[in-house]
Amino acid sequence: MNIGAKIKELRKEKKVTQEELAEYLHISSQAVSKWETGASSPDIDMLPKLAIYFGTSLDNLLDFDQSKLDAAIKAILVESGRGGKDPARSEAYLRKALEKYPNNDLLLTCILEDMQEQNADGSRSAEIIEIGERILGCTKDDANRIDVYRVMAETYHKTGEQAMAELYLEKIPGLHFMYYEIAAAIKSGADRIKNIECAEDLCIDKLFCMLWMRRLEAKTADETAAIDRQAKTLFDCFKRFPIYQKITEIMEQYWNDGNIMEIYQ
Repeated sequence: MNIGAKIKELRKEKKVTQEELAEYLHISSQAVSKWETGASSPDIDMLPKLAIYFGTSLDNLLDFDQSKLDAAIKAILVESGRGGKDPARSEAYLRKALEKYPNNDLLLTCILEDMQEQNADGSRSAEIIEIGERILGCTKDDANRIDVYRVMAETYHKTGEQAMAELYLEKIPGLHFMYYEIAAAIKSGADRIKNIECAEDLCIDKLFCMLWMRRLEAKTADETAAIDRQAKTLFDCFKRFPIYQKITEIMEQYWNDGNIMEIYQ
């Protein structure tokens, strides 16, 4: 429904004429008529006055439905194939969707992450920083903001600007626990399993990355070998669960190739 049709709907609900609405707004009835037929649209400064007159919110006046938007964005993210092996395709798909949903902070954040995956040589660092600043200027979502802080810290580190990297690092809250962890502890049955799986899914790749970093700090060959055995035990353990098999196999290949830290590139 466009804005003109919504004005007409609200006007009829209020049982007022175009002339009465026009008189309240100090405009001509012809202007109201043009809105309702779609020939023109009200100026932006007229919208609050219309919302007050009809006793409604701007979101309702603009026929904005957050749940529909959320569903549309979720479908776009699924269709983009993000998180797969072709971040360039995902980025292109999301940029096309951004034309329809300009400045949608979730789309922008996902584009940012796709760009980061393609930035192994550092050639897109300046572009990533620009997009990151754009997101931080428009997002109201704390989770998105923290994701951007992470990307900015890692990108500035790649460019050798350590002071800026640490500036963004300090903006990231240090978490002693997370929602899924607590939910798993206080829930039971299927809800407990669901939250356990969510927590594990978030932590599997980080667990192996931290173990690899520990390996990098090993002082002796025996210590390195012990860490490799620990990693193999964990890989074998997680591969027994069908829902983790794919990500675990990917992480194991990264480990064997010595490229596991590419997650942070």
